[in-house]
Amino acid sequence: MITLMRCCYKKTAEVKVKIFCERCGTSNSSKLEPPKPTTHDMIGPPDPISNLRPVAYHVPRNEHEIEKEFRVRREEVQKWNETFWTKHNKSFIKERKEFIAANLPPNESAGTGKQTLTADEMSVFYKTFLDKNWKVHVQYNAEWYWKNIGLVIFALRVKIFKIKQRLMSDSQ
Repeated sequence: MITLMRCCYKKTAEVKVKIFCERCGTSNSSKLEPPKPTTHDMIGPPDPISNLRPVAYHVPRNEHEIEKEFRVRREEVQKWNETFWTKHNKSFIKERKEFIAANLPPNESAGTGKQTLTADEMSVFYKTFLDKNWKVHVQYNAEWYWKNIGLVIFALRVKIFKIKQRLMSDSQ
C-alpha cells in the first residue's frame, strides 16, 4: 500500500514513487518529507493491476454530516471500481497468458523459433475475451452510471447545503 503524501516522493519496495497534488499539480520535491496538511484530494500513482489511481479524499476540520456521507459514498464507489478492475484485469492477464501458451508453436530450434504472436493472432484472443465479457461490461457500465448519478445528486445536495450556510452566516 502506498501512502499518499502531498507533492513528494515516497520510497516503497526500493522504488521511488512520485506522488503529486491533484489541484496544484506540483511534484517538485525530490526528497522524502512528512505529509503536509492539505485542503484538497490527493491522487497517487496507478495501481499495477487495476490501472486506477488511488485517491485520498480531504477531510475538512469541521466536516458536516452531509459532507462526510458524500465523502464516504465517493470512497465506496472508488473501492467498488478498484475491486471490479482488479478482478477483471487479473482474469485478462491469466487468459492472455494461457492463449499465448496454447497458440505459440513449440521452438523447433533455438534462435529460429517464434517467441511471440503477431497482432493479428492476438486480435483473435482480444475479440474472444471481449465477447465473453460483454455482459459483465454492460452490467458494470450500467451500475457505474447509476453510482455516478447518485454522486452527482449528492454533490448538489452538499453544494446547496454550503450555499445555505454561507447565506446564513452573511445575514448574521
